[in-house]
Amino acid sequence: MTRKEKLTKKEKKILLIRTIIIFLTICLITYLTIKALPFISKLATEESRLELKDDIANMGIKGVIITLGLQILQIVVAVIPGQPMEIISGMLYGTLGGMLLCLVGIFIGTFIVFYLTRKIGISFIQLFFDQEQIDKFKNKKLFKNPKKLELFMFIMFVIPLIPKDIFIYLAGISPVNPKRFLIIATISRIPGLFITVYAGNRLSEGNFIIAILLVALFIALGIIGYKISSRAEEKIENDIKN
Repeated sequence: MTRKEKLTKKEKKILLIRTIIIFLTICLITYLTIKALPFISKLATEESRLELKDDIANMGIKGVIITLGLQILQIVVAVIPGQPMEIISGMLYGTLGGMLLCLVGIFIGTFIVFYLTRKIGISFIQLFFDQEQIDKFKNKKLFKNPKKLELFMFIMFVIPLIPKDIFIYLAGISPVNPKRFLIIATISRIPGLFITVYAGNRLSEGNFIIAILLVALFIALGIIGYKISSRAEEKIENDIKN
């Protein structure tokens, strides 16, 4: 059996596992959406919103653990978008409580992904991302420069809407300092996290217009941030070359 055949079998195995992960994720999201519909329907009137808050209070620590677990899952399974989870956290536990839960979940999820990647390597990243995506970032000069890479990742994490999860995986096979990276990957998310969690809190109180305006602001910041990040990446790459 040649090396090429072994690689082909490995790729098929990775593709199968990735397909299973995506299928299970779709099933989970569908299930959670169905379960959430009764809660969402209670946002229509003041009376039903008060009833919703009572339902959440009655869930107690169980509700906190479920919300925290879903936030961790969102980080580990990169195909799950983060913003809906942040909005739901704000709806359920308010701005402060929702942010705290999200930040704890983000930290734990980032810790798990980072150290699993450090231990397993590229094979683990390939379960969630195509080799082309991995190579696109891995082959950049800044990927081999820890300080520049940390600065670049801070910029990427602080900007809303930009896909961030691939950087958590790539950080595990990069020369970045683990402690500094975990701090960067958690703290830098706070500005964007505040907007989505606060929007969720406004939704739970029936302030739909404010919530929509906040989401629009979030999208606008994401578009502006994308342009800034592209220029920042180019500048960092040029600085390394020089």
